[in-house]
Order: sequence, then structure tokens, then C-alpha cells
Amino acid sequence: MKDKILNKIIDKIKSSKSFFITSHINGDGDALGSELAMYILLKKLHKNVIVVNNEIPAQTYKFLPKFNVIKNKIDKKKFDVAIVLDCTDSHRAGKTKEVIDRAEYVINIDHHISNSFFGDINWVKPYIGSTSQIIYNLFEKFGIMDKNVALCLYTGISTDTGNFTYDNTTGNTHKIVSHLMEYKINPSIVYEKMRSTCTPLDLAFIGKTISSLQFDSKGKICWGVLANWEDKDYDLTEVIFSTMRLVKDVEVLLIFKETNDNKVRINLRSTLDVDVNKVAKFFGGGGHKKASGVTIKGSLKSVEKKVIAYIRKNTNVYKNKKMNNSLFKHFKENKYEQI
Repeated sequence: MKDKILNKIIDKIKSSKSFFITSHINGDGDALGSELAMYILLKKLHKNVIVVNNEIPAQTYKFLPKFNVIKNKIDKKKFDVAIVLDCTDSHRAGKTKEVIDRAEYVINIDHHISNSFFGDINWVKPYIGSTSQIIYNLFEKFGIMDKNVALCLYTGISTDTGNFTYDNTTGNTHKIVSHLMEYKINPSIVYEKMRSTCTPLDLAFIGKTISSLQFDSKGKICWGVLANWEDKDYDLTEVIFSTMRLVKDVEVLLIFKETNDNKVRINLRSTLDVDVNKVAKFFGGGGHKKASGVTIKGSLKSVEKKVIAYIRKNTNVYKNKKMNNSLFKHFKENKYEQI
């Protein structure tokens, strides 16, 4: 099946002339890395290709080759093929959906379990850690690889495997990265470019967020509530999550972000076996079993209560009935809020 889908994509690329590449809103390292790698591939094959996203990408990723080719102005042309990368549904592409809908053919390449299979070809592999790892096989088939492609793919793989620490990191992931490293990729530089983004004010904000974390009474659910959230060129979400993950025995992590349009954006993470994609999907979002997101209309407090209530009632977060008494005592003594 893998080779059949891959060969269909290769045939379609060979037989087509014009290509439109896009991804999900607020593109991360995997979205942008896979887009730019695909752009380089198609250019090497002498195709007409543009990359357009819902917004101009975060400057955090400006070290990526061909970064400036990514635009946010909708093109009125009709393309032979739209290649949509790392995007669960065409609606998640934001305003570029109208171009996707106009394309003669849609190739959907993704690794999210919640993908809606909206393409004419759907190369979807939820068990693979990143879209960049999936499309590596396309470069292998075409026999095309250079330092620029390697850097784009490495960045994408690194991003969505948590710098190779998540359990979606496999032996094959390391095998692919080993090959990419032959093109003189410097992991420390990539890591620094993506992670060293905080200002002193950001650190103060993170400290305030961490000090006000809330926990359920059994110490299994931990969440932060951020009023008046403002998007920046870089995202502090994973920085906050990395600290939250240090809490022993917590199984579900959430960050609630109040936006300025009476909506709440929620990022969910799981440390063990709780399926947070199930939670996100119930409220209209999606993602992965251990990392998902959703935006819900309503006040911060009301959204917080109903999401936490759903997790308690409809997941296996309490399958281990034994309470972490020492942790609970710590919360109580330090007067952390419990629900």
C-alpha cells in the first residue's frame, strides 16, 4: 500500500506542471520544513510552484533555506496540483483553502490521527512522528537530496519528535536522521535557533504561569490558564509544557489561552496512555494521541470547566486509582488551586 500511494504521487508530480503548496495555520517546524523541502524538490524537477500559508511564518524559522518564498497572499490562479502538508483538514489551512478547492488535484500528506482524508491522494501515516519523515521517502525515490533539503527535513523531524524525545521517535527516525546528518547538519545550531527565543519578559511570564498552575485533586491533570493571550513570532507553549512535564505522576497537561474573539485555544499533551486527541476531537479539534489542540467559543472559565470535566469522565486518566499522596500534600501545603 505504501509503495502504491507513493508511486501515485510520483506519477502525478511527473505529469503535472503547476503546484500550490500549503499547510496548517500558524505553521511549526514540521509544517514549514516539509513545505520548503517539497518546494526545493519541485523546483529541481523544473516545475512551476509557489508556497502560500494563512500567515507569514514566524521569524524563528528564518534560518530555513528558501524561507522567503513562503507568502500569505492568495493567488487567484488555478493549479494542476495542491500539495497540503501536515494538515488534518483543508479548513485548518485557513484562507488558503479556497486555492486548495480550486486545484485540479489535491495531494494530502500528513501524520495526524485525526486527518479527514480530504485529498484525491491521501498519504496519511499516524504512526510516523512527522510529515517531514514521511516525505523523506519521496526524496529517496526521486534520488534528490542536498544540504538544503536535509536541513528542512531535519528541522521538521526534530520539531515533531520533541527533539527526538517523544515516543513517536523510532529506530527508522534515527536511521533517516543519520542520513540527513551526512549533509553536515549542525543539531546544536538548529536547536538554538528554534528554542533560544525568550526575552526576560517572557521568562517572567513563564514563571507567573508556572506558579499559578492548577491540579485536580489526584494530581493527574495539570493545567495553566492564560488570559489575554497574544500570538508572537515564536510560541512559548512548548517551553511551558517542558516545565509542566517535570511534575511527577501527572498524565494530562493543558494550556488554556484566551484570545480576543471570545474564544479559548487549548493545547493538550499526554505523558502516558491518555488519548488527548479523543478530547480535542470531541470539542471539534484534533491532532495526535499525545499532542492535540482545539479552539472553543466561550469564556475562559466556562471552557476550562467543561474540558476538565470531560477529561475526568471520559478518559482513562484515573485508571491508576492510587493517589500520589506526597504530591497532593505538596499542592495543599503550597495552596495551589485544586478542582
